[in-house]
Formats: sequence, structure tokens, C-alpha cells
Amino acid sequence: MPNPNDVRASLAPLDDRQQKIVAGLFTVMIQNPTRVRDDEWVAEQLTHLALIAGEFEADSPADGVEAVERYLGAHSVRLLTASLLLFQRVGLDLAPVAKDGFTAEDAVRRALEYFPAAPVTAERDLGEQPIAQRMAELALVPADLVRASTEQLTHKMVARAMKGRRLTANVMGKVQRAFDAATGSTSERHELFTYDPSPRPPTTPA
Repeated sequence: MPNPNDVRASLAPLDDRQQKIVAGLFTVMIQNPTRVRDDEWVAEQLTHLALIAGEFEADSPADGVEAVERYLGAHSVRLLTASLLLFQRVGLDLAPVAKDGFTAEDAVRRALEYFPAAPVTAERDLGEQPIAQRMAELALVPADLVRASTEQLTHKMVARAMKGRRLTANVMGKVQRAFDAATGSTSERHELFTYDPSPRPPTTPA
């Protein structure tokens, strides 16, 4: 059975997205302890949580599914291992008080003690961007950019752009072109964003 250091070591390298997925999967496991040995059920829960917590940029639902599949193909073993170690360790921690009973909330609070105090964010939160100020000055809202776009731009993409959630080059370009279309202007990237976009992940060959 894992000792506390084993659990902390499995969680320490995880980035913010991965920690959210592990915390979510642990919570689902605690609420359904009899299903933890069901590999198919656990895999389904992991996929569902990756979709919720992953915040994947995609041009279409099909692209979104492919992005999640690629992500889980690269990280599922690490995520499942960390989740199971955490589940086992918290079970050991709470065993002495099991006869008195404990809630799922008690277990989650205990689990959170094993997560790093300062999660690694990989600079995903970059602060409000110039595009937000420009839009405010022009009385524009995300819906205006969505209407002006011809590239399946979504409200969520525009909101993320304004808040400074790191975008891929593809999505940043869509937002920039939609802004230009909505304002009838031609902008430079540095006028709307304070950072360089992330490259789009390569497609895995079939």
C-alpha cells in the first residue's frame, strides 16, 4: 500500500489540468468505491473528467474528441496511477475512524492535503489581455466577434482570449480575425495579446 511520500511524489509533477482531473476522479471513486475495480467504468470516468477539466481548444466536436483521445493516450497511465494511489492512501488514513463513519467531503479534504501547495500552471493564466480593453472601448461583447467570424468561433474561445487563458495559434488567429471583421480594422497580434500562442499539437497518425 502507498505511503504518504509515494502519493505526494505521484502528484507533484502534475500540472494544473492534470491535478484537476485526478482530484475529480478521486472524488468519483470515493462516491462509488465498489466500482473502482471496474476498469471500463474508471476509463469512462477519466474520459468524462478530461473533457470537463481539460479545456481543449478545438474547431469542431470531432476535433475536440480527437484532442482528448491524444491527451489521454499520452497521460492516462500517470493520471490513473496518481488517482489510485490517492484513493488507497486516503482509505488507509481514514480506516481508524471508519467505524464512526466519514463523509465523501471528509475524504476529499484529506486527499487535498496531498496535493502540492502551489500547482504548476505552465503559464496558462496570463491575465486580462489588451483585446478585452479594446472591446470595452468599442462596446463590443463576445457575441459580436462570434457573429463576425466565419471560422466556427465560440463564445468560450473569445472569453478565454479576453481573460488571458493561453490559446493555440489556431484559436488566437480566429479571435484576431473576428475582432478585425467586427471592427473593420487590421490589427497586429501584439496589439491584442501579450504573449505568443501555443503551437497546435500534432495529429497522431492513424
